[in-house]
Amino acid sequence: MKVLLPAVMAEATSGAREVEVSASTVSDALGRLTEKFGEPLKQRMFDESGRPKRLLSLFVNGKNIRFLKSLETELRDGDEVSILPTVSGG
Repeated sequence: MKVLLPAVMAEATSGAREVEVSASTVSDALGRLTEKFGEPLKQRMFDESGRPKRLLSLFVNGKNIRFLKSLETELRDGDEVSILPTVSGG
């Protein structure tokens, strides 16, 4: 399955914005990414408690995981996980 990363994380992934991983859940996919790219990506993705940073939104096939099973959302071959920074302002 494919994980799409925002430009702000490209420095931590040696420029990769699209990464193929094999994972059964969103949590597993994020773990595989940090295994592959190490501490620089981990620091950009997770807070001190090990949860994805609050200002990141995660989607599976265009659906926000907050409305699915959150990090335990199951993944299948061909799925696409998108990691997007939350846009705020006024």
